[in-house]
Amino acid sequence: MEPLRDAGRLTVGPYRLVAELGRGGMGRVLLGVAPDGRLVAVKVVRSQFVEDDGFRARFRREVEASRRVSGAYTAAVVDSDADAPLPWLASVFVSGPSLGDVVSETGPLPSEAVVRLAVGLAAALGGIHHAGLIHRDLKPSNVMLAADGPRVIDFGIARATDSEGGTEITHTGWLVGSPAFMSPEQAEGHELTPSSDVFSLGAVLVQASTGRSPFAGTSAPQTLYNVVHTEPDLSLVPAELRDLVARCLSKDRSLRPTPEGIAGAFGPLTPSVRPWPDAVHARIDEQQASIIGLLGLDEAGGQLVASDTGTVVLARRTANQDLSTVTALQVPAGPAPLLSTPGAADPPADEGVGEDPAARRRPSRRTLLFGALGAGAVAATAVPLALMRTSGSPEAGGSGTLPPPTPSPSTSPPVTAGPSTSSSLTATPTPSSTPEELAYRDSFKWKTMLSALDYSPDGKFLAVGDFDGVLMLWNSTDLAVAATLGSSAVPGIDNLTAAAKFSPDGTLLASVDIFATITLWDTASRKKAATLQGDKNQKSAGFSNLAFSPDGKTLAYSGNRVITLWDVQSRSLVATLVNPIENPTYQAEGEVLSMAFAQDGRTIVASTALDQHDLLRFWDVRRGTLTTTVENAGDGVIALAVSPDGKALATVSRGEVKVWDVATRAVVETLPFTSNPVCALVFSPDGGSLAAVEQTGGVRIWSTATWNPIRGLDQAKSLDPAPFMPDSLVFSPDSKVLVGSFDYRLARWRVG
Repeated sequence: MEPLRDAGRLTVGPYRLVAELGRGGMGRVLLGVAPDGRLVAVKVVRSQFVEDDGFRARFRREVEASRRVSGAYTAAVVDSDADAPLPWLASVFVSGPSLGDVVSETGPLPSEAVVRLAVGLAAALGGIHHAGLIHRDLKPSNVMLAADGPRVIDFGIARATDSEGGTEITHTGWLVGSPAFMSPEQAEGHELTPSSDVFSLGAVLVQASTGRSPFAGTSAPQTLYNVVHTEPDLSLVPAELRDLVARCLSKDRSLRPTPEGIAGAFGPLTPSVRPWPDAVHARIDEQQASIIGLLGLDEAGGQLVASDTGTVVLARRTANQDLSTVTALQVPAGPAPLLSTPGAADPPADEGVGEDPAARRRPSRRTLLFGALGAGAVAATAVPLALMRTSGSPEAGGSGTLPPPTPSPSTSPPVTAGPSTSSSLTATPTPSSTPEELAYRDSFKWKTMLSALDYSPDGKFLAVGDFDGVLMLWNSTDLAVAATLGSSAVPGIDNLTAAAKFSPDGTLLASVDIFATITLWDTASRKKAATLQGDKNQKSAGFSNLAFSPDGKTLAYSGNRVITLWDVQSRSLVATLVNPIENPTYQAEGEVLSMAFAQDGRTIVASTALDQHDLLRFWDVRRGTLTTTVENAGDGVIALAVSPDGKALATVSRGEVKVWDVATRAVVETLPFTSNPVCALVFSPDGGSLAAVEQTGGVRIWSTATWNPIRGLDQAKSLDPAPFMPDSLVFSPDSKVLVGSFDYRLARWRVG
């Protein structure tokens, strides 16, 4: 929750706005105060939706359907205006943290609390379904833990099952919802019934009781594949819930229980005035205290009290709060700027009142993560900036020092961060981190999720694959589709383009589907040059990787536990490498997660899954033998990259990046990044930079000369839909442009 600039002087309808609660695919969510003192959550729709013909009618119809929902476990919609410049709706404000925040910060809930959660969510779904709606996006962040029980929020993408022609607010062809909590039928784009929400409920209960989603992979494609094809591991779910959760997660929707059946499965529950662990109730108390401070209330002037419905009411207001002098919120038709960090010179949070329109289009200081922020402002940002370190220092977690990768002689030396002059949580700004030089753009929304990305060696094109098995060339300058090379005869997740990679000389483009069929494309004629059939044990892989050797003579493909090596000229299979795993305990154990050639072309390094501690494997390509295994390489080593000079290996491990000395196989640097999983990383071709992207779309770039951060790029976090798990990150051949794949869009930055 962040205070609005000019808080209290801005209104939407009759509601006085005081803070921003969050942002989502549909728009901004703001904390408002009603004339009677009741707090509400006001969602203001993004401007691009208004441009769609018929949107207002659909919005009005679905809000009216949402207002039919009632019950103790939902945040009811209380007001709306479909005819406002930007349509909005107001719902009851729920004071308390989200289930997602609680699990990530304090761990799984005890079994008694999960039972109460299950009963409450089932009752909420029953009310939603009886109103003729399907929620379609039930997930931990849409479940609030109020003082007296759970509340389901956000009917922003709910679909009215009785609406004319089944129309919906979301665009046709979009995959709507959160992949880790979707039902199989939702992931495959089939017609939905209320049982889809029951599947999502089962996934939410697994996360609540174990701390992990039952299906989350390290990319959106893998997560959706897991939802459709794999059975979840429920061994850590409490015994009293395990059978019920298993039935909720049945792939056959007819076998799932009804919400009423779930609610009745536990019989009458013992009354409780504190249904959650003490840490959760402490969070609720803290949030209410922060709201009191935000509204300027104290014991003498007013207070907030919790009603018996779990909502918060402003009981009295202070004498100096004159609600008759507020000004109306004039929302521009253009894109809304980012909310400002308190104390920083950002665009006002009132979305344009009294602003210069040109100024709104400039990147805010908050988006330039390493700008000149004071310590107080840094504390308010989403990503910590305690990153300025000395190479090999104890704070870095390194065990030694590694000479920086040698820059290419054809390029200029890398930009390096200045030394830290203070122990405060700040980062020294660099000359390259200016709004003028940090150009950003994103592509139009593609019709289905993007699953593969690579930059052509001449810098002109991006190879892009998608979930429907389409392989395209996009212009690298304007991110527009230039050509379609091929597409699957049967679109869908079972036919997605799993990976794509250009040969070093740019004459060939390799792609692979989940049937382990590799296609080589002639980039000049844009026609198929050859088809190679991988090993049968590489089919239906959760992770697929393609890599050309530096000389372009060998192509490697990894799927499941197998790596196949192909002679590019003769198109013949020359070796099959099998990851040796004895007695695997689960299906994906030993799967090759990521793979790359060493610079000499004689070694392949791969990360593999082994229980909770991943391994690094080094294979001799010529002999086809495993030469080295590094155990306990990290937790979630789903991506790795070798520096252009071959001296450094970078790997991801949950919220950090590790840098290894290739010669000694030892970690020499640990680069803190985020509390979220890190999804992809890449060295710049000139060897001067290392870039990584985390789950919510944040990108960081480090200088390889000092291993200090030189840029933070947060613009992709505001894409619509919000990124779920970015799939790929690539540099242009001249190292001046960085491109990332963010579910339905590409994002492009000029970084040099």
